[in-house]
Amino acid sequence: MKNRKEIEELVIKVFSAVDKTGANAQYYQNLFSELSDSKFEAWISGRLPFRLHTSVFSEPTLADCEKAFKVLGVPMLEKVNLNYLTKNENGDAIQTEECLVGYLNIKRLKQMMAKKTNAAIEITKRDMKTGRLISDDKGGIESDKEFEGALALNLENTSVEYSRFKAASMEAKAEAYNLINVKGEVSFSEIDTKKSDSIAKNTLNVYLIGANLHSNLVDEYYYTPHTIERRKNNISRQQDE
Repeated sequence: MKNRKEIEELVIKVFSAVDKTGANAQYYQNLFSELSDSKFEAWISGRLPFRLHTSVFSEPTLADCEKAFKVLGVPMLEKVNLNYLTKNENGDAIQTEECLVGYLNIKRLKQMMAKKTNAAIEITKRDMKTGRLISDDKGGIESDKEFEGALALNLENTSVEYSRFKAASMEAKAEAYNLINVKGEVSFSEIDTKKSDSIAKNTLNVYLIGANLHSNLVDEYYYTPHTIERRKNNISRQQDE
């Protein structure tokens, strides 16, 4: 292996920087000395060949990690452009302050063929616990990978559309259909989905309350949407009287 020496030197430098005890650098020096070129190539081609070995209460600090990043030439702190959240008056992205950045490998979606897509014609048969279409009405759905792909392209509104009123936000769905019937079209900005308008979220909230766990998924100040609505109705009746 032509560049084996360079690889070994880089590995030793990185582990010397991140581990002040020198135990990891010594471990890999001993390991490299025992491997032939063919075994070294097979080992380094494996999944996650390099691991940091630590003992209790001797984990590296952030400062140690930063030194290792400098050896690799990778910045640990970077300014980030959040152009779909913050823009100036000219429409240019506003950079954040330097922050800790992690790299996420987003894979290209494989199932791009039309025959893999199944659209539902009817939506009457629905599981009222999850909001998912069932039986003959069952169609293709968006998984976490589709949403990751959409967000990677800054398609935030598309993700909201497919996860809410095109999914199981029934009140927002009814509002969208009504606008289509009246105007022949509907705009994303015209649909205001309420926090409690989700079959799956309400089901999960019931399970959490049954386990004596209170969340803010749909509740407000420890009150369920149903209780809040009843209180509003009682107040309006008292005012009318």
